[in-house]
Amino acid sequence: MKYLIRSGHSQHFWVNLGGFQLCWWCAILLADSSLMILATLLILHLLFHRHPVHETVVLLSCGLTGFAVDLLLTATGVFRFGISAFPPLWLLFLWFCFSATLRQSMTYFRGRWVLAAICGGIFGSLTYIAAGSFGVVAFGLPLIQTFLLLMLVWMVLFPLLLWLSGQQFSEQFSDAT
Repeated sequence: MKYLIRSGHSQHFWVNLGGFQLCWWCAILLADSSLMILATLLILHLLFHRHPVHETVVLLSCGLTGFAVDLLLTATGVFRFGISAFPPLWLLFLWFCFSATLRQSMTYFRGRWVLAAICGGIFGSLTYIAAGSFGVVAFGLPLIQTFLLLMLVWMVLFPLLLWLSGQQFSEQFSDAT
């Protein structure tokens, strides 16, 4: 087991991408019941990452940034999560899971900012539309307006998260972990 810890297995493209797909489906299909699964997958990602401390900083900074955007969209009525005025906790965990892809399976987009904006705008917004079709989020605007607004948000957000994930938060993180 000690040879698996910090082995970098969670950084392999297909493992990372498949892991995120598992997280997304668990979150969408199980909602609040997915929290333990998502937490376990995040812990495994960090255990099998070559630089777990730096990756933790990336997960926290990028995940909280994305969740803050969803919090703003919820506060303005674009998103509705039942009777709650706040996005659910599983969505925060899903943001941490998505952040785990930024330095692994999404690294192709780093430095390709226009492509990242276009793909982020299209596919980022489509994930919310898909989640809406499963009933885990409702929209306060008509579907086409929601899609266009989310496209604009994701055209900025995805490149921002890629840039943020590529930052060296301190010399300590880049060398020691």
